[in-house]
Amino acid sequence: MGQIEWKMPRVADEITQAYAKSDFTPLLAAVMCARGFDTPEKARRSLKRDKSLLCDPMLLSDMDKAVSRIELAIELHQKTAVYGDYDVDGISSACLLLDYFQSRGLDCEVYIPDRLEEGYGINNKAISVLHERNIALIVTVDCGITAVSEAEYAKSLGMDMIITDHHECPQVLPEAAAVVDPKRPDSKYPFEELAGVGVAFKLVCAMEKNVDALLGGYADLVAVGTIADVMPLVGENRYLTYIGLEKLRNDPLPGFAALLEEAGVSKKPLTAATVGFTLAPRINAAGRLCRTETATRLILAKNQQEAQVWAKELCALNRRRQELEIEVWEDAMSFLSDTEPKSPIVLESDSWHPGVVGIAASRLTEEYKLPTVMICVDDENGKGSCRSYGDFNLFEALSACSEHLVSFGGHAFAAGLNIKPENIGAFRNALAEYYSQNPPTVHPELSPDVLIKNPASLSMEGVESLSELEPCGSGNEHPLLCICGAVLESLAPIGNGKHLRLRISQKGVLFDCVFFSRTAENLGVSEGETVDICFTLQVNDFHSRQSVQLLIVDVRRSETLETCRNILEKNELLIDEARLYRPEREELACLWRSIRRLGGKLELSFDKFFEDFGITFMEPVKLCLGIRILSELKLLDTSVVNGRVLCLASDNAGKTELDKSPLFRLLWENSL
Repeated sequence: MGQIEWKMPRVADEITQAYAKSDFTPLLAAVMCARGFDTPEKARRSLKRDKSLLCDPMLLSDMDKAVSRIELAIELHQKTAVYGDYDVDGISSACLLLDYFQSRGLDCEVYIPDRLEEGYGINNKAISVLHERNIALIVTVDCGITAVSEAEYAKSLGMDMIITDHHECPQVLPEAAAVVDPKRPDSKYPFEELAGVGVAFKLVCAMEKNVDALLGGYADLVAVGTIADVMPLVGENRYLTYIGLEKLRNDPLPGFAALLEEAGVSKKPLTAATVGFTLAPRINAAGRLCRTETATRLILAKNQQEAQVWAKELCALNRRRQELEIEVWEDAMSFLSDTEPKSPIVLESDSWHPGVVGIAASRLTEEYKLPTVMICVDDENGKGSCRSYGDFNLFEALSACSEHLVSFGGHAFAAGLNIKPENIGAFRNALAEYYSQNPPTVHPELSPDVLIKNPASLSMEGVESLSELEPCGSGNEHPLLCICGAVLESLAPIGNGKHLRLRISQKGVLFDCVFFSRTAENLGVSEGETVDICFTLQVNDFHSRQSVQLLIVDVRRSETLETCRNILEKNELLIDEARLYRPEREELACLWRSIRRLGGKLELSFDKFFEDFGITFMEPVKLCLGIRILSELKLLDTSVVNGRVLCLASDNAGKTELDKSPLFRLLWENSL
């Protein structure tokens, strides 16, 4: 199983001159600089989360037509159906429109297709069912933008269709009463990244005009759908999600209040992560197990008593989903227990639940760093979920292997397929052959925002200042930080052995850490070792006592020693990484004076590099850069023999210009 690469940041936790007189903490300032906001003014604009981010809904193409047709349906008392999708975005969109339409007196119902029997999107059979129910108008949410033939079929039955969607548009749009999608090529709407529920909300805004009242009623629905659909939390989404999370905290819909209580998080701090990891999986479970009516009834519940019933049922469905997922995962791992696959993983079984194989495929992809296809088979058919890894284009791969498939669809990173069971072996071989000829060239890597050189910057004040970034999620991730050259003081299992609690130290500062879904056996490092860690931050509130806690994303044996060897022994360095540690003029002067105070002699051993050797004010990498600079200036005579570094101060060293050092000039290029 592969190890993920780290791309070291170009920014350290040092306040820049531009931020020196601002009210930004050094930690927040460093994060903003790392994200390209090199002045406090630019940073403040990006952190804005007010109503000015909202856009005019009438700028969406066909919005005027959609409003007119719905108002006509209200006037004529026409039966209307909101056609949704079985994921969180589709369910929340459908519930939002249903509630609003019914408040306007419209005779309305929700139709959500069965995940297994019907699949995603509009289908003619569903249209026929709705026609038999005397539906005159269908309003889609989170789907429909590709439903060209389905729109024609509805029209042939005398039914009108309004499409609201947020997915990419095909070249030919469906012929409908209105097609509302922020990604329409002819759209003048300034923000393309609305979720399906965001588009539904803009439709309601166009009809009602009173945005404040609508936010008071639906902001939590919009936030839940937007976060769950992993939409970028920037621009208009940033404000909608921020207001929605406030509503979830203070005045949630009865269904959300009950679900938070049943999930055991109602008294914990509520963030976008709460939605993504607690609410969304439970609502999604209903769709995965073909019980979407449980989720819709929860969201539409009018009182707490009713909501509690559906919250309990939804949590029970989620537990069943987890059980099925574990069964599929363990079964899949048993197939691979004696192998170390080198080509795409293709597995099949007649016992897997189709609603959860996509989750298991994603986990296998991350575990083995390989594209994965998991196929649920019966006597005559196989239905597969596919996930890619790195920049391997899954859609192109399936196209190349299409002779073995009945059908397939999707995009570069995720897809679905249908296949005859007898063709699975040939498909596996063909996919392996294609992979060998078209291997991925780019692999996922960790890209920390900031290198923490001063542990004191991880103070409570610094950590709390990062709340300015909230809501965090896709497009505005929690800051990913790293510390290099820390000591792993201790580690202990927690959560019945599923997770780890670690304690690390650097420069005399101790930090408590948690590493989820990792055991001591597969950690790769041991107590007492020097390590590099990649992490996010949170405030741990335990028995009314708050402390800074590091949530570990990855840990590795420290590369600091290897970097130091490269600088002093091999005269090699990566300049972008080295600039993070470049010594200031005063630091170099201080290093020179310190060596003189040590008798003009400094001895280092790579075997004991992290022990106290008399220079305590410099990180090891900065120290090595300083030694090389002073050596280039002939202030030190430095030799490296058998892993030992000996630095002798020059007896006749007088005043010198640092700019005469090629390394110093290179490190400070464009900054001098």
